[in-house]
Amino acid sequence: FRLFCESYFPESFHLAWSEDHLKAIHRIETAVLEGGLFALAMPRGSGKTQMSETAAIWSMLYGHREFVTLIGATETAALEMLESIKTELEVNDHLHDDFPEVIHPIKCLDGIANRCAGQLYKGERTRITWTSNELVLPTIRGSAASGVIVRVAGITGRVRGMKYKRADGRSVRPSLVRSEEHTSELQSLRVI
Repeated sequence: FRLFCESYFPESFHLAWSEDHLKAIHRIETAVLEGGLFALAMPRGSGKTQMSETAAIWSMLYGHREFVTLIGATETAALEMLESIKTELEVNDHLHDDFPEVIHPIKCLDGIANRCAGQLYKGERTRITWTSNELVLPTIRGSAASGVIVRVAGITGRVRGMKYKRADGRSVRPSLVRSEEHTSELQSLRVI
């Protein structure tokens, strides 16, 4: 995860890591890869939000988790997190270089969500979804990120019972939840 942060987000992670950052990176990586609950409390401005959003992107692009849920203190806060992730997927050229099977179909939308329904790759629909509260990455055979889902909810919104029917017929439920508490000092990452 540290290498991912440094390689694909050098503009965000340009300062030297502190010992606390390195501990957080290790805990995030462990939670994503092996499961568990991880709460991150650090001072305002220390990169909590950027690290947790980057962790969501990392887990999506490598297929570590197939359903990511972003929970904000309010629904508006959750929508802002999703918008931030979508912006990175649209404009981050570092990601495009190594994950073209995900990023190129997103760039082809040119910000026009109506193009999702008609997008094809080798004659098959990509089934990409790009709405204000949901993102489904393109379904591309051989891609680890094929069909990964991201949804948002406010802390008081409906989270229980959330599921998604994939193109292959399987129903999946959230397996990675990124939550932001009412105070901006605490963020948590939960792998179910």
